[in-house]
Amino acid sequence: MSTAVETPRDLVVRLFDVLPSRDADRFAALLAPDVVFEIPFPIPGEPTRIEGREQIRAYLAARWSNMPGVEVHAIRPVIHETADPGLLITEIDVDVTRPGSDRQWVRTSVNVIRVENGLVTLFRDYMDTGRIAAMRASRG
Repeated sequence: MSTAVETPRDLVVRLFDVLPSRDADRFAALLAPDVVFEIPFPIPGEPTRIEGREQIRAYLAARWSNMPGVEVHAIRPVIHETADPGLLITEIDVDVTRPGSDRQWVRTSVNVIRVENGLVTLFRDYMDTGRIAAMRASRG
């Protein structure tokens, strides 16, 4: 039996290990009940802030279910620890193939993640929304 305590970094690694499955329940299980999810520069029509584990679970389940045919091949986080052990900064590349396309696309973002008492309490996502919006416009 292991007596190792999961570090904030370990939890963030698990968070990104769960993402390719797009399983909102597994993702939400790593969040504190009063977690805050922020998207400071959202895609038009998307929220800038969602509060609470259940609200984030519902948002992600709906968002991910509206992405049929999208294949997530890999998520590559680079995790940077700060002087505050519960505050981590991540750089993320997500390799994706979109429906009707045979080429892979990389979505990038920087995240600010706070971990307290073994759960994520803040997930701030600075994603490349300009590129995502341009890709959507080119499909439409």
